[in-house]
Amino acid sequence: MKKIILLGYAAATLTVGVTAYGLQMNIPITVVNGIDVFSGPSFTVSGNFGLSDFISVEAIGTVDLNFGNFTANAAGVITAPPVTNTGNNPGQTAPALPGAPLPGLPYAALLIGNLSLGFHQLFPADASAGLGSSAPPTDIFATRTIGDIFGTTIANGTVLEFRVNDINTSDNSGSFTVGNSRGQNVSDAWGMSSSVLVPLCLWGGLLLGRKNRWLASARVAQ
Repeated sequence: MKKIILLGYAAATLTVGVTAYGLQMNIPITVVNGIDVFSGPSFTVSGNFGLSDFISVEAIGTVDLNFGNFTANAAGVITAPPVTNTGNNPGQTAPALPGAPLPGLPYAALLIGNLSLGFHQLFPADASAGLGSSAPPTDIFATRTIGDIFGTTIANGTVLEFRVNDINTSDNSGSFTVGNSRGQNVSDAWGMSSSVLVPLCLWGGLLLGRKNRWLASARVAQ
């Protein structure tokens, strides 16, 4: 009986673990062009999202900011040419000059936000985005909380806009296709956890039910 009770407690604990992860904000599939520097495509948020809720997002493609002399993925990690107009190489980033939406952060980085919330880098320029690699990926993923990205909650009906971090548009080309992650990040780690946790929760609940029925039968027998 002690084992059954302990399993019940474990099921309850695991259930809390499953539900505490947070809600995922939907990111509709959107094409962001290299010229979307001072304005860009937007979408309207459906639902209210707290600091621990999250975005799991993917961006495919590259943009170029200087007639082919500075090509980067959505994290702003340079993919080509071997030496850019800024003197950098693939696997590196270059900080944007004043006049960009986010000066000091990587050129070409995909930004999300609006004039009230400010604009924020969506994909961190880290090893998963090819930082330090001689051949950075052009299909990248990230899973981040709302608090990590915006530092505040996001209300239903908020309009969020995508932009590319640069100081001009006349020599820009290319595009990113951005949308919900197709399965990496929250993805694998969370998907594997939930596939184990949910059956355990159900099993624990079943054992608790059997225990309660056994106790009820015992009382009647007495």
